Amino acid sequence: MKTNDVARKRYEVAIVGGGVTGTALAYALSRFSNVHDIILLEKYEQVATVNSHPLNNAQTSHDGSTETNYDLGHALKVRESATALRRYVDSKNDIKLSRKVRRMVIAITEKEIQALKKRYTEFKPHYPDLWFSYGKYLKEMEPKIIEGRDPNKPIVAMGSNEGYIVDYQQLAIHMAKDAEINNNKFRIRFNSPVGLIKKCDSPSFNIGGKPFLGYVLATPSELIFADTVVFAAGPYSLFFAQKLGYGLDYGILSVAGSFYDTGHWLENKVYRMQVEGRPFAEIHGDPDILDMTKTRFGPTTKVLPLMERHHYETFKDFLQLPLATSLRGIVSLLKILWKRRLTWYVLKNILFDIPVIGKILFLQEVRKVVPMMRYRDLKLRKGAGGIRPQIVNLKIGDLEMGDASLVGDKIIFNTTPSPGASVCLGNAHRDAKRIVEFLGQGHQFDEEKFQKELG
Repeated sequence: MKTNDVARKRYEVAIVGGGVTGTALAYALSRFSNVHDIILLEKYEQVATVNSHPLNNAQTSHDGSTETNYDLGHALKVRESATALRRYVDSKNDIKLSRKVRRMVIAITEKEIQALKKRYTEFKPHYPDLWFSYGKYLKEMEPKIIEGRDPNKPIVAMGSNEGYIVDYQQLAIHMAKDAEINNNKFRIRFNSPVGLIKKCDSPSFNIGGKPFLGYVLATPSELIFADTVVFAAGPYSLFFAQKLGYGLDYGILSVAGSFYDTGHWLENKVYRMQVEGRPFAEIHGDPDILDMTKTRFGPTTKVLPLMERHHYETFKDFLQLPLATSLRGIVSLLKILWKRRLTWYVLKNILFDIPVIGKILFLQEVRKVVPMMRYRDLKLRKGAGGIRPQIVNLKIGDLEMGDASLVGDKIIFNTTPSPGASVCLGNAHRDAKRIVEFLGQGHQFDEEKFQKELG
């Protein structure tokens, strides 16, 4: 392989993906390390147009307390990252970026109530902001969840007044700008999808007078040479990992989430208890940061053979992943449906998008939160909703909970399913320290400064 030494630029770090995860890493490296030559490659015309866009996610900053599928250990890990995110968000004082509201999870059956009481007792010492409340007080906080409810049926809630609604696209914009401010060598290339990546294992040419042993990434307009690479590209992270021989025992279950619009029903985030063993949230209601006079209900959970929602050309890339095309992938999918009792759940969520029938079924779920909701109040939000790249472990034939990160030879692949946006700065903290180790002597991460500002 030959190259013109003058024409080629060598970067210390290339970040693939300009969503909230990629821009968080660019910010962390630029602000807290002495890594200078950084390039971020984004396939679209601006940052955060896919899953980080506010139309495509629930706009929630998760901290682990009201996510009833998290045990205490997992919740406390999420809380560390949530703290970093919220300190950064608060420092911006931008009403378009975030709003603070109550968030609560309601329990409406005896089994749910006992489970929620137990959770409150366990979590309260670690989350001082948590409260537990009954119907009488809930009516004052959020009247619509009580109006029309059978007074003979119990309802309780656990919640916090420290809930955050976040526009993650605005967050990505802020972090990309801050990366540029902190590092005048930081560069972003838009309209630069990566088509190919190759590892140079032997010093076959020089860049800047030094042997090059890094990665070459091909985009439509140029070749990018980088000593270390981080993929922050959702399901495409695993796609490229497998091209390089990593993560071959994993597949992607692409779970699409749609939302229904309603009028102004809720002031706060209202969740339901999550079904044990199911990683997908039950239907819940959220104010919309784009218009706080609207409440959105969702997300639905529909499996789609796509890498990106509404981008049907990504179907061909999805077929290159082993879940859909290998025998063990298909067997794993069947095992998951059976083991986690998801067959009716998946079918019902497919029906949610069908006219008339879908709205009737969805209304039954919404009324568990807002009993007085009517059929005519619901409107499916067209063109909205993203894809959650749920990792499947093909070795054991089951779902992997939480976000997934594969680490190779000076390369990192992050798939970041939910709560990926909430933990973006926590993951950036982790990966920035890994990158400093990859780059070796002379490179440092200022942990003290990070903890002082965001810890």
